[in-house]
This record gives sequence, structure tokens and C-alpha cells, in this order.
Amino acid sequence: MSGRRTPGLRFGPTATSCGFTSYNTASFSDLRPAPIVRELIQNALDAAVEAGEATSIVRFKVTCIRSNDVPDMDGYRKAFRDAVRGQKGINGKLSDAAQQVVDTIERALHDLADDGCWCLSVLDNGIGLDVKRLNALLGDGASFKGAAETGSYGVGHFTSITASDLRYVLYGGVQKSGERIASGCAMLASRHNPQEGRLDAAQGYLINGFRSGKDGAYDFISAASIPDVLDACLTEIEAQWRHGSAVVIPAFNYFGDEKNRSLWDVISKITAYNFNAAIQHGRLAVEVDEDDVLVDAAKEGVRRLDADTLRGVLERESEHKRSARRNSFFDGLRPSGQHAYAAYLTLEEGNRDRMTTSAGDVDIRLRQPAPAGNTRVDLYRNGMWITDDIFHLKRADFPNRPPFHAVLLLDASTGNEFHRLVRKAEGPMHNELAFARLAKNEGETLKKALQDTAKWIKDRIPEVSTENYSPDDFLVVETGGEGPGRGEKPYAMWGAPVVIRRSGAMQPSVATPISPPPGSRSPRREPSRARPRTPRTASDALSFTSTVVPDRKGGHVIALECAESVAEVLLSLRVDENTDVTCDRIWPDEDVPLRSCRIADESTVTGRLTEDRRSIRLSGLSSGSVHQLTVEHAIPDELAEIVRAPVFRVELRRLLLTGDDDADDG
Repeated sequence: MSGRRTPGLRFGPTATSCGFTSYNTASFSDLRPAPIVRELIQNALDAAVEAGEATSIVRFKVTCIRSNDVPDMDGYRKAFRDAVRGQKGINGKLSDAAQQVVDTIERALHDLADDGCWCLSVLDNGIGLDVKRLNALLGDGASFKGAAETGSYGVGHFTSITASDLRYVLYGGVQKSGERIASGCAMLASRHNPQEGRLDAAQGYLINGFRSGKDGAYDFISAASIPDVLDACLTEIEAQWRHGSAVVIPAFNYFGDEKNRSLWDVISKITAYNFNAAIQHGRLAVEVDEDDVLVDAAKEGVRRLDADTLRGVLERESEHKRSARRNSFFDGLRPSGQHAYAAYLTLEEGNRDRMTTSAGDVDIRLRQPAPAGNTRVDLYRNGMWITDDIFHLKRADFPNRPPFHAVLLLDASTGNEFHRLVRKAEGPMHNELAFARLAKNEGETLKKALQDTAKWIKDRIPEVSTENYSPDDFLVVETGGEGPGRGEKPYAMWGAPVVIRRSGAMQPSVATPISPPPGSRSPRREPSRARPRTPRTASDALSFTSTVVPDRKGGHVIALECAESVAEVLLSLRVDENTDVTCDRIWPDEDVPLRSCRIADESTVTGRLTEDRRSIRLSGLSSGSVHQLTVEHAIPDELAEIVRAPVFRVELRRLLLTGDDDADDG
């Protein structure tokens, strides 16, 4: 019976009322383009791995369509009208959120009937779709991952629905055998069905009909009945690559972009940020064809992002930081352009190795110094960036080591536990490691593997003291003038290089009396404490070593060790230019303003900011112990324009005591 029916949108029964802002789309309703593009490319990349293709090719193509090009628009309009009527309720009004969705759909229906709408087709050369995969894809948020497959189907497809102003997306596939299959999904709102005496679900499917049995719940569209808009895509796939899948998004809204960026600008940027490892290694190429939408611009033809063009895209983005994207069109895009380019350089120039962990092998690239200036570890799976927020592998986990950049590359071909557990923990959006998604024993296994990775890195990057950060000799490099066009200041050497020898002595501390600012009152006497008070003189130098390492929140972690026990000192930070008094200085030798100070929990030291917020008053430093504190500072804007990532040094001064009074904070 089902094979004789005409394909159309079918809405099955439901026991739960669901509005236009259902739980399936609510979490994706405010998404920017980054998660949508990531999901489309990730599914295609994983499908190519499953198909045994050396390079995954993903083509984004924009064309114009009219109402008669969209399958079963009559059925869609009727379902939409019934849904609006059923959602108005007793007072005859929709909620504000629902009204916004309804207005958008009505505009799209009008445009389709008038001049037409844009349609985005995303084609790939992956394994294609069969009954099993299509059942999983249209499932209600269920993920499908076989033993050999690396893709996930189900919840991810909801991201694409928000790119359609109709909330209607079509799917098609052609397998290596040449067999074709197609379907679609529309997301509206539940409504009463008087003919059947039931409540119809919000989610409708482009199918022949519903069925039951081992082959799944849907009777999908076979080759003879595939709609023209999908059939054309599958024909193009077969001609280009023999097999693959198509996602077709009618009434494509350009991700809600009000500035009318070209699709190439959007796709190339997001892809370069998130898939630079796959592209760099020749495993992914992304094509964009939008000539049909370029009216006043020159035709570009099919533009391609691959290993040959990747560096140019990332170099243009290398100065962009995440903070600049807040509340913008690219809000949510990670990593930053600066860090994406740094990862590219590490993949290109870093030492290549393979480490063995308790959960299996993983490839690693390690580069020193860190291209972006700060320690960073990035995790990629199948060439896609997952996260830099990794248990045991955060910047704070390497406080006493010089900055480095590491890139971890997990690949499905290894078939090991490390890859499997990361894939399971990363979730539907593939952008985090959530141990809550793992069973307890799985979580412990993954944590142990990450701990093994951290130890492997630490074995190759030994701890250093302050002197190790300051080399015995270095070249003096000066600014050679402004560059053309952008006012940049390229670095160039003036004259012959001069080698300057540094003293290997420990950092001396200049002891100066602490006196209150002019016009201020003397501080109030604190209660007497049972502690020794040893007067100090200006010539009594304090020997110490320290390391100053950036943390992931923009502050710095300081590890401090004194050669003797000290009751109280003032600690401050200064910009370290690695120069001595014979050199021109780019910044005055003054204390950096501080915002906050936090002492490590296990430390016996106490500390607080002074009134002028230029120093930290520390008490209880003990000989031979390493004390750790984290400080947040306020780098002056003028300095930030000169130096992207300043290096700091620690200054310590004893507090000189007069009689029984404590020295002033200021």
C-alpha cells in the first residue's frame, strides 16, 4: 500500500502539544552561522571517512527557486494555516516568539510565489544515505553512531532547519551502488486533526507514508519519485563523485545576515577556523558557487578553500580576537582568528610525533615558542577543531614552563579508545568535552589518557626559572618604519646586530622605604601580632627567583621562591623588554596597574592589593618554598598598541618597619 502513495508532507500523531518554538528548535533558534556550517561540514567529512575517500569535498551552491520547485507546497501551506489557527488559543493571539516565526514564514511564502527565494544546496562525496541512516537522521534528536562510522545523525539536522525561513529542509543521497533515496523535514507546530480526531505533531516528513517494522518508521521516496530540486542535486553528485549526500534548504535566509556578506566570506572563514587541520592535510576541500546571486558583482565561478588557499584566509584573520565578535554576526565562532592561525603554524612548523597513552596513540604537533605568545593545547578529531578547554591540558597546568603550542590530532583510522571517548564526550555540537556524557569508568579512562598526554608534554618541555626566560645573549631589533598601506610597523635591524651579555645573577631587589602619599593620613595601627620585626636597610637585598606565565583568562600566574624567609614584602609587575639601561626603552620602567590577586589555596602566604593598586603586600614567605599567586592587571592602551603580548618580570621590595608600626600599604 505505501509504495503506491504520492510523496508528501506527513504529520504523525502526538500526545504532546508543541508550539512554533519547540524544544527541538529552541536551543538552535538564536544560532549564528558557525554551528550550522560546522554541522554540515562535519557530517560530510565523517561520511567521506566512512566512504574511504581520501579528500572530503563539500560544495555550497545558491540558486533561486519558486513555489512549484518546493515539494508538496500545498500540503505545507495547509499544515501551516492549521498550526497558526491551533496555536492562537482562547484570546485569538500568538505569543510574541511564535508571531515572529509566523511572520517570517508568511514572508517566505509570499516571496516564493512572487519573485522566488534563494535555495542553498550542500553537496558532498560521502557514503550517501540509505534507509538506516535516513531513519536516524530524521529521528527526534537521537544520535546514530555505528562501530565504524564517525558521524552523528539526528539532533544536528535541527541546526539546518533554522537556516530556512520555511523551517523546511530536504535530504537526498546516492550510494556507491547507484541507489537513490530522499526525504525532508518541516518544523511547524502541533494542531488538532478533526478528520482523524487526534493531535498532529509539529514535525512533518516528506515521505510516502508511515510504516512499522525493522526498516524504520518511514516509507521513503524512491528514485522514481524524487522531486526535481533533489534529483538535480543527486545527478550532479553522481556525475562529479559517483556517491554522496545533499542537504537542500529552500527559502535560505543567509543566516539572518543583515549586511549581505557573500556566502564565500561566511563559509571560508568558518571552515578555515574549524577545519584547518583537515584542509591543511588534504582531507577536506570546500567549494562555494553563488554566481546566481551576484547581480552587480563580477562572476567568480566556483571558489575553493583547500590546502593551497587556506593560509591566505587565515593570515587575513590572524589579528582577530574572540572579544571583537561578541554580539556580532560571527558570535559563537571559535577559536579566534589569532588562535586558528597559530594552530595552522603549529601544524605546519611544529615537531611531529606520536604519543602512546593508556587509551591509545594520538598524533601531536608541538611548537616553541607559542605563535600566539601563550601556552595553548588544541584538540582536533578527524581534522575538526573540538576545544582548547581540556582537562589536565589547560594553560594553568603548565605554570613553570615557557609558552608552547600543542595540537592533538585524533583520527578515526586508529579505532582506539581515545578517539571513541572524545567523540562520545563532545556532544551534538562537537565543541566541548563533557565528562557527564560518559559512564564513570569511561570518564576515568579519558582523564587518564589526557593526564598521560600532559606528562608527555612536560617531559619534553622542562621547568624553567626566571633566568631561563632571559637568554644569556640576544639580538637588539628595532622598528624599521611604517609599512605601506596599513600603517603597520614591520621589524627590521638597523646596522649590524649587537650582542648584549646579561648577568646570570638572580634578580636583585631594591629596598626602598614605604611612605604614605602626600596629604594622606597615617594608617590605623593594626592589633599586635606575635611575629618578629627585623628592621631592614636599603642595602639589604632580597634574593629570589620567579616565573610569570599567562593564564587563559588574560591574567598571569606567578611562581615565587625566596632564598630566605621574609615576613612582609611588596610584589609588583613590570614590563620586561629584555634590555638594559644602554638600550632605548619602549615603555617606562614602572609598575603595571593591578586589578586583583588570588593566592593558591594550599599556600601559607597571605596577600592584598595596596591602595594605589600598583603592588601586592605579601606576608609569610618561607625559604625554599614555591608560592603561587594569580594576578589580573590593566595593561595601558598605549602599551597594548605597541606590544601584543607583553612579557612581565617580578619586582620585590622589603617593607621597612619603623618602631612598632607597620609600613603603609601605599
